[in-house]
Amino acid sequence: MEKVNNKNAIRNLAYSGIKSKVSKYIILVLAVILTSLLFSTLFSVGGSMVNELQESTMRQVGGTFHAGFKYLTKDEYLQMKDDPKLKEVSYRILVGNGVNEEFAKIYTECYYSEDGNAKSSFSYPVKGRMPQQENEVVVSDKILEALGLPCDIGMNIKLDIDTGEDIVSNEFTVCGYYEADPICPAQMIYVSKEFQEKYAPDATVPYPQADSNNLVGRYSVDFFFSNSINIEKKVKALIARTGLREDVDYGINWAYGASNLDPSALIIIGALLVIFMFAGYLIIYNIFDINIVSDIREFGLLKTIGTTEKQLKKLVMKRANLISIIGIPIGLGLGILVAAYLLPIISGQFNSVTVGKGSLHLNIWMLLGAVVFSYLTVIFSAGKPCRKAAKVSPVETVKYTEAVDKKGKPKKRLGVVILSISLGLVILNSVFGFVSGFSMDNYVENLIVADFSVQDAQLDNPGMTFVNTTAISHDLIDELKGLDGVNSVGAVYVSEWNQEFTDESWAKIEQNVIQSDLLKQKFASHGYTDDRKDEELGYYNESKSLDGKTYGMSENVIDKLKVLETKDGNGKIDWNTFNSGDYVLINRFETDEGEVNFLNPGDKITIRSHDPKYCKVETIVSDSGEEFEVPNYDDAPVKEYEIYAVVEIPLAMELRHYGLFECDYILPEDEFLAVNGSDWNAMRVLMDVEDSKEGYINDWLENYTTTVDTTMDYDSKESITEEYSSIGRMFKIVGSVVAIILGIIGIMNFANTIITSILVRSREFAMLEAVGMTGKQQRIQLMKEGCRYFTWSAVVSLIISTILNMTLIKALTNQIPMFDWNFTLVPNLVCLPFILLLVIIIPIIAYNKLSKTSVVERLRVE
Repeated sequence: MEKVNNKNAIRNLAYSGIKSKVSKYIILVLAVILTSLLFSTLFSVGGSMVNELQESTMRQVGGTFHAGFKYLTKDEYLQMKDDPKLKEVSYRILVGNGVNEEFAKIYTECYYSEDGNAKSSFSYPVKGRMPQQENEVVVSDKILEALGLPCDIGMNIKLDIDTGEDIVSNEFTVCGYYEADPICPAQMIYVSKEFQEKYAPDATVPYPQADSNNLVGRYSVDFFFSNSINIEKKVKALIARTGLREDVDYGINWAYGASNLDPSALIIIGALLVIFMFAGYLIIYNIFDINIVSDIREFGLLKTIGTTEKQLKKLVMKRANLISIIGIPIGLGLGILVAAYLLPIISGQFNSVTVGKGSLHLNIWMLLGAVVFSYLTVIFSAGKPCRKAAKVSPVETVKYTEAVDKKGKPKKRLGVVILSISLGLVILNSVFGFVSGFSMDNYVENLIVADFSVQDAQLDNPGMTFVNTTAISHDLIDELKGLDGVNSVGAVYVSEWNQEFTDESWAKIEQNVIQSDLLKQKFASHGYTDDRKDEELGYYNESKSLDGKTYGMSENVIDKLKVLETKDGNGKIDWNTFNSGDYVLINRFETDEGEVNFLNPGDKITIRSHDPKYCKVETIVSDSGEEFEVPNYDDAPVKEYEIYAVVEIPLAMELRHYGLFECDYILPEDEFLAVNGSDWNAMRVLMDVEDSKEGYINDWLENYTTTVDTTMDYDSKESITEEYSSIGRMFKIVGSVVAIILGIIGIMNFANTIITSILVRSREFAMLEAVGMTGKQQRIQLMKEGCRYFTWSAVVSLIISTILNMTLIKALTNQIPMFDWNFTLVPNLVCLPFILLLVIIIPIIAYNKLSKTSVVERLRVE
């Protein structure tokens, strides 16, 4: 028999087959629309949120560049700026810091900057222009506010700029200002090239060879590559390619962190995408397969007139393509509309500062991704039914029936329907389980350890080299303790002296830290040359000392430490034992790659007293001949302590200045004062108060820090929680939206399956009715089938949800510090009653519609 090779004929057959059975294919189009709606909503909302969160992160980082080099000389900048693999390069030169009294509570940096660098640093003037004359300046609206001035240009302001060598006090004309981001870590002051060259000339000596740590006059060079994939690898290649020194300091913009995701996280995300796609596959495959079975006689007749298997496959795929052409654009449009409606609600729940906040950030890749995923789902879903249609012989089609079980129900379809319904519930449960695990306590645990924290206004300012660590007097502590509603007040004291070790202790530190790979990695990450590394280690080995701080803490502050190991192994610090004066706590040596104990619980260390009564002042002469007076405690008593526990100090309690090793001790408050003198003041005070009194305490502290002592500042748990809680609300809303969409799709999938099954079995029901089965009996039969689907779906979904929740979801939440794993089956239990209701309602509605057609007409349907 000759092959029929007529494209027009195949196309006409494909379209006429759809026209003759519109009702069945409408349901299939609806399934495609739902699947496309799912993908387009996920891609639109997810892509826009990623874009917005990425930009928000960029604003925290301070720029949109992929990466940047720090502390370069002009010659080093010229050496790399014309590299052909760089898409865009710009620089800024550090001039100093603004040190006006008005800037006590804000951190300012002064630069000369190219226009492009200012634009990509979110600090280009919204009004005015960049400085051109020596006396011109660009500042932020926040700086103008601190100076008590309106946001306008043309005004004269006085700025004190610390260049490291001197403080330059000049009158400037504001030629432009920009709007400061509330989450930006620094306020920029931009001066002209003329001013920079006069007061902060370009550095000429490479940073590692410089005698001074002063960074003024050094170039910060930021750049873009062609894409953000594997940025760090590209930076290292750039260094090698241009011949820059190997120890050059560089930074990677962690807003592009997706390019450096942990492999296990990528596997988990990939697995979740596969599950989403498989869910769509089952939705469409099940309905497609039912339609193919109902059209099997049509395919048999076509084969009798010479249609080949290949042509039949083309016929089925043309129908699939037509369904895609109709369904995918509709689903894509609906998904975009849903995303456009939801994004302002979602975006308003968290504190991102972006252009077009809450708007759709659509791009061609996002739309293409949604279309491709939807289309591939349709094609994969049509594949197996297509092969089934092509392989059946003309003789078989006349008497074709599906394989059935003992009760006469299709075996494969039962499994597919159960799996498709179950998978929808499983995904719904998994999404809910993940987003409900967001933990505000985890997210801000290092930022909040008490209701209020009181400290010097500049203590936590990252730009301040020298800060007041003794700002909290004993009188102020007593005053705070006397406030109404205060439950506890705990002090944190600190002294900054290198830790000294005995020969025995030093031998252990050498073994644990000095000889460890972690120290080698830390040296490498900080850009240490071999000579500098040897010099550094030589000093520490000779003095048998490490940089670090000694803290003193009250009992209620000790309770806020994270205990890692204790001498008795119970993981808790007994205050009475610790407060005996014989014990000390110690932290760990930490790097980005890991951590290791300096010493272990039970080891002994010594602490030298720095009580002023033991201080002797001696004069030393520098290499330049300049004389300095320095305190000497060589004759002060030294006391031995046993390490009670290894602990981790939350960021909210630390002095945020760090050394190479950062070996910190913690003593009880009274013991610290005994070692350092009873007049030593606290660095910060932590307060826990009654819930009903938080407003009163907040008002008191606000008044105190703004009118009584303006050098002081405070943080409140409420303000920090409010700042970050919006992130938690965002996760829950996004997760809820996705969960609702998945729930609707799962329920509609069930409804589609039942309705399609009834439509294609119209002839079967007509035959049963012709031999005496009543309509009521047929409705009951359909409801029993639905209950069978429901029972199996409930069992399977609960089992798979349990397994997935305890494996994949648990692994994913463990990858992200801000999430806690919580076992839940709530979404399944909520949705199952609705599905049971549909089991009862849908068969009745569908059969009633079907029964309006006479038995004779239904028996004629092939």
